[in-house]
Amino acid sequence: MKRVVIIGGGIAGLSAACRAHELFAADAGATEILLLEERSELGGKLRTESNSGHLFERGPNAFIDPGPELTELVARAGVEVLSADDAAKRRFLCKKGALHEVETNPIALLKSGLLSAGGKLRALAEPTIGKRSRESTGDESVEAFFTRRFGAKMSSVFAAPLVSGIYAGDPARLSLSSCFPRLAAMEKEHGSIVRGMMALRKEGVKVPTLHTPAGGMQSIPRGLGEVAPFDVRKGVRVHGIAPCEETWEIALSDGEVLEAGALVIATPAGEASRLLGPIAGAAAAPLSRILYPHLAVLSLVYEGEQVAFAPAAFGALFVHDKSSDLLGVIHESHVFPTRSLGGSLNLRVMLGGATRPDLEGKSDGELLHLASEELASLHGFTSPPSISQVTRWSESIPQYNKGHAEDIEAVRSELGGASFPPL
Repeated sequence: MKRVVIIGGGIAGLSAACRAHELFAADAGATEILLLEERSELGGKLRTESNSGHLFERGPNAFIDPGPELTELVARAGVEVLSADDAAKRRFLCKKGALHEVETNPIALLKSGLLSAGGKLRALAEPTIGKRSRESTGDESVEAFFTRRFGAKMSSVFAAPLVSGIYAGDPARLSLSSCFPRLAAMEKEHGSIVRGMMALRKEGVKVPTLHTPAGGMQSIPRGLGEVAPFDVRKGVRVHGIAPCEETWEIALSDGEVLEAGALVIATPAGEASRLLGPIAGAAAAPLSRILYPHLAVLSLVYEGEQVAFAPAAFGALFVHDKSSDLLGVIHESHVFPTRSLGGSLNLRVMLGGATRPDLEGKSDGELLHLASEELASLHGFTSPPSISQVTRWSESIPQYNKGHAEDIEAVRSELGGASFPPL
């Protein structure tokens, strides 16, 4: 019997296993699909917990309008999917301790108090700014792109919080082409981000809608595991891999050695680098350069009269003006009301990331104190949260820093030219 082994039971590994099953469905009985997961449960960074009727997302909390692949996976998992409440359309930026509602209309955005008169004039000039010159080579950072097109003020007030909210990253280091390829394409096609956005509006392109499973994000991998038409082994760590003629030898930490005709590595980059290091050092090195910053996710529940103090909205991102320790706050119970019982306010707070590595040294109690004190000042809370939980991600979101695309191409080129069994 032939065997395909997938290392990693997150959403990438599970989707790979489902696809492998489809490819070999006609060969049923002759090909075994085996997924190996180090932890005791599937899901990777998709982790959902409940407490006293409240639903807490420790990792990703939602997805935007899904394409056909994700739609198929969700259907296969058999989970009910909810769409975000209308309150999610309202979003805020916090600057120097004050909330400012952010409009999706660029003109309304410029009327806000977030930019100085000079900053607004510079941003308005964006359609007159030419494309990046041909002489400018190399990967451009997100910060450099927004500064070049909209000015330094617009970049610091809007781009930096956006990057923090999506990647927990540093806009001066993140690659525009890797993180926001549509913006790069928009400049290339329309010569202006504003003109590109206007073209999308004319085409009727709408702002994507957020969705989430009724049982939380981890219900997708849990559901896939329950109906898996392939074998799943949990609590198994892969010690090492080695090519052996036409097969792979996969050494497990308990001493067992598996053979496989094909291998899929669906792990974080650091683990993939560890596995590939002894057999493909030139491919392992670029993977080892992909950084994953520390991130703390706090779940806070407020009750009673405190609920009305926070605006009904998606939440807020925080301008990097040294007045805040927070990256962002998501109003989970406003976006998806079923995530809290009895009208409670369920907030998810993020701290740390690439721009605040110093917060990794804070204790859980210190982080909770920082967050609750700042939220009390921002919203006027007079009572502490009734529930407070902290999740620490020592390695959170992969950072697509400048040079990322070249590194990934180097990995693919190195592995593509190797005389390995299928990998």
